[in-house]
Amino acid sequence: MGHAVGQFLSHAVGVAISPLALIAVILIVSAPRGRQNALAFVLGWVLAITAIFTVLLVISAGAGAEHNGQPASWVAWFRLILGVLIALMALQQLRLSRTTDPDSLPPRLQRVREFTTRNCLILGAVLVVANPKNVMQVAAGAVTTASSTAHLGGRIGAAAIFIAIASLVVLIPLAVHFFNHTTGAGTLERWKTWTVRNQYVIMAVLLALLSAKSLGDGISGLAS
Repeated sequence: MGHAVGQFLSHAVGVAISPLALIAVILIVSAPRGRQNALAFVLGWVLAITAIFTVLLVISAGAGAEHNGQPASWVAWFRLILGVLIALMALQQLRLSRTTDPDSLPPRLQRVREFTTRNCLILGAVLVVANPKNVMQVAAGAVTTASSTAHLGGRIGAAAIFIAIASLVVLIPLAVHFFNHTTGAGTLERWKTWTVRNQYVIMAVLLALLSAKSLGDGISGLAS
């Protein structure tokens, strides 16, 4: 399990660095019924990651991702293709950083303060499922776990660690709100303002790093 965690750590962090999710949870927690709605949002986020990871882990294991203690040959090709797709996404984010108002909220979040608890639950799941970066990183984590760990217990433990790390982006703001009543609101507002202004640059840099990681792992796997 430790080997799997070491291999997928960057992918879990790749999910955790999600500007839209951070902005959304800060907006929700500061609105009426903020705590209830924020908890629903976090639940939707966690359930979506868990569902995608579990399905892809089962598929990867069934496809023989691990063979005699080593990743199967198709795993390296999967990582190479993933790296190319992520590089294209990084270029798209660079283009958006030049053409989008840096201080405007993303369209899908402009009315999030008015959302019901049910809508917040759905939004949490949508920000995972509808974000190609998140789906790709969860897929990479699932394939890595399946190819690095043969035992069911190890896979379950690795999956729990991946989900916990990937959910830090929504758990940390919630913890700040719950446990820092005096200065928490100001802290979260500063985080939101900075993230809105820099979201496309953050994503471009992150995607470039994730692409390099996937390409490097793919090339290394083909060479071994």
